[in-house]
Amino acid sequence: MIPSIGSFLHQAADLVAQQPLLVIGFVFILALSESLPVVGAVVPGTATILTISAMAGGGSLPVWAVLLSACLGAIAGDGAAYWLGHSYQEQALRMWPMSRYPEAIRRSEEFFARHGGKSITIARFTPVVRAFVPLIAGVSGMNPRRFYTANIISAALWAISHIVPAAAAGASFVALHQHVGTLAVASFLLVGLAVLAWRRIHAGLRPE
Repeated sequence: MIPSIGSFLHQAADLVAQQPLLVIGFVFILALSESLPVVGAVVPGTATILTISAMAGGGSLPVWAVLLSACLGAIAGDGAAYWLGHSYQEQALRMWPMSRYPEAIRRSEEFFARHGGKSITIARFTPVVRAFVPLIAGVSGMNPRRFYTANIISAALWAISHIVPAAAAGASFVALHQHVGTLAVASFLLVGLAVLAWRRIHAGLRPE
């Protein structure tokens, strides 16, 4: 089993190195999906982006490209959700699949009412509500200039705070591998991903 884990990690790293544009585009889609209503609450986009960022830190592809792609995807995702709410108003909250998650919408509305314009930045780092607050902002009539200013700034902060540490960890993995081998690196990586997955599931949505 252990050799297969090491083989899988090497194959994944090879794929990233051989298809850098495809992987960078995938990062954009993942970051975008993280900010979409409902989708962002159930898709483990952040965990996957962190894994790719760690591989980038190990030299598989440019870290700056992953950072830029994630930032642009996050901006586009929040922007799409805001546009939906701004265009359809309260009707957007009754659309499928949003209509299946009244509790998440209620929590997001309370979150937006409590934090106002700052909610766009705060929600970017808050599970579940991050996928609904931009939509609520649009429904509530938040000024577009104010929204997009917060959207761009928060996306940059989110991308930097996630990707840079993951890339640094990836560089450390490479150094660790040179000293203790594949087993330790694979075990450390799998434990980290398991923790991220558990936190994501724990904060996940339960449709009504």
